[in-house]
Amino acid sequence: MASASQNVSGLMESHIISVSNPLSPAVLQQIADAGVLDEISNFPGAVRHHIYWHSNRNNADNTLLKPMLFFIYQTTRHGPQNGFRLCLVQKGFFIASATKLEDEGEDDIDRLEREIPQGHKEVVLIGLKSVASSEREED
Repeated sequence: MASASQNVSGLMESHIISVSNPLSPAVLQQIADAGVLDEISNFPGAVRHHIYWHSNRNNADNTLLKPMLFFIYQTTRHGPQNGFRLCLVQKGFFIASATKLEDEGEDDIDRLEREIPQGHKEVVLIGLKSVASSEREED
């Protein structure tokens, strides 16, 4: 449930999130519209390039030392205001290289780069820690 209050600096909203009160898609859209996270096109190879070159990556084994959070938007739509995937790449995620060999099969990053319909809002988690294990930890 959202609550709003007026203070000296302006309007503040607070959203208490639970299983019975999930985060509104409108809040995710506000985060996307704010432009505070990297915005990556779903052009083939762009997400892989971004993860490989812009992550805090262990060069010895190509695993992420820190998580990454960014938006992926549909190429030609110029930003996530028209639909997005909010992507959390977990610490420990392995990325072999900045490019993919032609004979390799489809992987998670290829799936991230699939078409994003107009107005689409999706949250994607890739890496080691699953949502199911996080929910069990909270019990």
